[in-house]
Amino acid sequence: MDQQIAQRLNDLFIDIKIAQDNLAQEGQPKANAIEVEQQKTSRKLLTVEKQAIRERDLNQKMEINFLLSVSEQIDEEVELRMQPFLEDTEHLYNKVIGIDEDLPELLDAASVKAASISKAEPIASNISWLYNDLLKLVNQPKYQRTNSKGKVILVDSMRAGLGFFGIENLSMIITSLAFKRWLPQITDPFPDIKHRIWEEALGTAISCKQIASISNINPQHAFCLGMLQALGKIVVTRLYFRIFEQVQQEALNETEKKRQHEEHKALQRVSPSGNFLVGLVNQYAFDASTRLIKHMNLQRIPILHAMLELNSDAPPQELSAMAKLLKQGQTYAQYRMLKRHKLITLEQSKELIRSAQMPKGSLELLKLTDLRSLGLTAEVQD
Repeated sequence: MDQQIAQRLNDLFIDIKIAQDNLAQEGQPKANAIEVEQQKTSRKLLTVEKQAIRERDLNQKMEINFLLSVSEQIDEEVELRMQPFLEDTEHLYNKVIGIDEDLPELLDAASVKAASISKAEPIASNISWLYNDLLKLVNQPKYQRTNSKGKVILVDSMRAGLGFFGIENLSMIITSLAFKRWLPQITDPFPDIKHRIWEEALGTAISCKQIASISNINPQHAFCLGMLQALGKIVVTRLYFRIFEQVQQEALNETEKKRQHEEHKALQRVSPSGNFLVGLVNQYAFDASTRLIKHMNLQRIPILHAMLELNSDAPPQELSAMAKLLKQGQTYAQYRMLKRHKLITLEQSKELIRSAQMPKGSLELLKLTDLRSLGLTAEVQD
């Protein structure tokens, strides 16, 4: 069952329709392209027609095999070129994602017991995008207030925006706003990948926060851990699509120059491979997340140790409370994603939840929690 669940999560990461189609075909032998084509012909055929179909099928098989071969060569080259980038943490941090140098300091400032807006504001003002993104959030219709005349009161200052939901929620807000900016934007032909990364990261972060609230762990720290652990998925995805385009274009230019018409024609039909990308994510993403969090050098949000434990495959019985919490938050968020998209049975759900060894009282709390919303409410103003 573990393999089935993992495969469904992988399929869902790529495309919901792929996940649904593969679920419908689970346990059945998969027909290849040639068999599918043959199944379309149900009437009795004349000998000459049968021969024509055999020849067509043979040509089609050769064409498909050639296309797959070209596609595999492209992906092998992509992974080869990705390696140096994946090993260069500073490049991932500054160029691939572009994490503002003042962001860790702001997160730390918002996480201390003596946190205050007056201390956070000067740091926040150094982050160029934050003013617009923060005010866009707080001025959403669902949070708007009106004056005695019924006129909407718009928030227009950094200070008011930072304190709008209360200082205790500031690190959560900053983390989620930054993460949204880092998401990959162009992932064709799989446009929903960025939504899946966000859905799982937010669900994990909120699950971790809720579990922490009854586990003697700082909920804001737990939220940051749950969200930042997905940084590696962003860098791997960004790199894959960026380098794929480069490699494909170079190959097209070369085959055109050498007048290799068949290869050129095949290259034009090749597109990014969702399954190959999933393999890269599973192999490289968590390690990249761990190194990026280490590079952030957070002083007041103690989440690095948990990442290092999980990245080193420490035995379950040796994991710290924070590391266990992350695994529980991930598992619960994945369960809710699969359930939302109708990709898991009731029996499988029970088994998956049981495997997470959730702390007492957490499931009751999580069942009542919306994993797709930060659940914010504006502070009452004097």
